[in-house]
Amino acid sequence: MKKAVSIIILLISLTIVNAQSDSSKIKFDLSVRYRFELWNGMNAKNYGDDSPSAIGKLNDKTLYQRVITGLSLKPSEKLTIGFHLQDSRAFGWSLRNSKYPDLFRIHKAGSPTPYYTMNPNEEYFEIYDAYVQYNQVMKDLSVKLGRQKIFYGDTRIFGPGERGNTGRWTWDALKVSYKRGENFVDVFAGGTKIHDPEKISVPFTYTEFWGGGIYAHLDIPRVMNIEPFYALKTEGSADYINTLEFSRNWTGIRIFNNDFHHFIFDLTAVKEFGIEGIKTINAYGWFAKVGYQFRNIPSKPIISVRESYASGGKKTDAEIHTFEPAYGASDMYYGRMNIATWSNLDDREIVLELLPVKDLWVELKYNRFYIPVPDDVTLLNTMKLESGENHLGDELDAFISYKVTKHWQLTGVFGYFTPGDLIPINNKPARKADWFSFQVLFTF
Repeated sequence: MKKAVSIIILLISLTIVNAQSDSSKIKFDLSVRYRFELWNGMNAKNYGDDSPSAIGKLNDKTLYQRVITGLSLKPSEKLTIGFHLQDSRAFGWSLRNSKYPDLFRIHKAGSPTPYYTMNPNEEYFEIYDAYVQYNQVMKDLSVKLGRQKIFYGDTRIFGPGERGNTGRWTWDALKVSYKRGENFVDVFAGGTKIHDPEKISVPFTYTEFWGGGIYAHLDIPRVMNIEPFYALKTEGSADYINTLEFSRNWTGIRIFNNDFHHFIFDLTAVKEFGIEGIKTINAYGWFAKVGYQFRNIPSKPIISVRESYASGGKKTDAEIHTFEPAYGASDMYYGRMNIATWSNLDDREIVLELLPVKDLWVELKYNRFYIPVPDDVTLLNTMKLESGENHLGDELDAFISYKVTKHWQLTGVFGYFTPGDLIPINNKPARKADWFSFQVLFTF
């Protein structure tokens, strides 16, 4: 694999040498992100268990580092070649790979091999992207082949997953795009890469899933935007997952307007179907948001109520009713502490957004989480609901983001979670947890 990466770098270097001397044809990019996090009462694999045998620490103080650097070449007006590397590290993280090498391995229960790894925070000298894009193949039509980020809309269906230090979803795919004005249709197919600190993932190898999708955007001026979509997910080529058999499909639509006479509305409805093993899949999810912006008072506040719902089911059901969120991101949805995901979830929110000055965004959010079908559900290895109860807990988040200059952005977040009807953890009542994050992002 290292040899293959060296060959790719050599080819890019030869292209640079042969490129015209016009500096506008070569663009070097750099993104450096540092995020400091303070946890109290939980981590990504453990809520509230402070026993000696528990996974990791409940009071992590972690510095995440992510560096993305590389170049884009334009040998001609229509052709673009991109190649970037990403290095992701987590200093002081109690769940780091060197301490828990098996923690983020995905394998069959009770059988440690075969497996593949999906580490959310550590990945060293990895290929971030490597693609060739040709614009105007025909009028308004472009084609992009290789490793790339693919995300749309509010990222609930297709998202990059940027909260994680490695970035959840990265595609090795062929994408065909038709765009005219604000309207477009994208069709793509390929695979999503794994995240293994001990392996370099060469494009189109070690895929977690094979699949693809269709996403369209239609703008009806001053009325609404309509975004129909379709997604497909099947087993990939990585070890273990290539032994499974499933075909999950999602079809749905998003309808929204962020300024309809000061009102805001946003609705996503999605149906999931297919087959997994010998069971058919029959699940659904939806998201609804209604809000209003007060433009004539300071900070132009936006008040909205939201609900995210995803169907759930029991393992003993003849059909699979538990909704899976396709290739979606959870970065700022379902609570910023990432306790819940859009699966077997009823998340009710009240949100206040403030825009005091240009490039400054403040958000205060209250989430109340319910689990529609709590049977067989365990979150973060420890969180189980009492018999007959559905209330998982409540989360209060405060978020602030300020783009200081063209190259610098600062972000701060505080989250506070109060458990609902949980059974005792390690023979103790479930306790509250909180989280603080401060991030600095530099781009050039």
